[in-house]
Amino acid sequence: AIKNDLLFVSDFSGLVHCLDPKTGKPHWTYDMFAASWASPLIVEDKVYLGDEDGDITVFRLSKEQEIVSEVNMGSSVYTTPVIANDTLFIANRNRVFAIREGAKSEPSEQ
Repeated sequence: AIKNDLLFVSDFSGLVHCLDPKTGKPHWTYDMFAASWASPLIVEDKVYLGDEDGDITVFRLSKEQEIVSEVNMGSSVYTTPVIANDTLFIANRNRVFAIREGAKSEPSEQ
């Protein structure tokens, strides 16, 4: 994923890299300690990425490494998160989660 001259890539060894897309030089590297099969998703100033341990890590879109949030989704996340209609969709091996800012409803099984 690329935005604002920042390239974010992940690999099967569990590393997430923030690179300069013109030179390939790293700004930072973060070890998620689990393989990531998906591509990062950039939404506004945040970068979302899941791993096979079920963690979703949210990074600040920045040359400086900053974790905004990390949450475990209950099982492996192999797919790239998707944004549609102001809703973030994240799938793990068992469920699809629809997350919307300001939502107050309880989770439902569907």
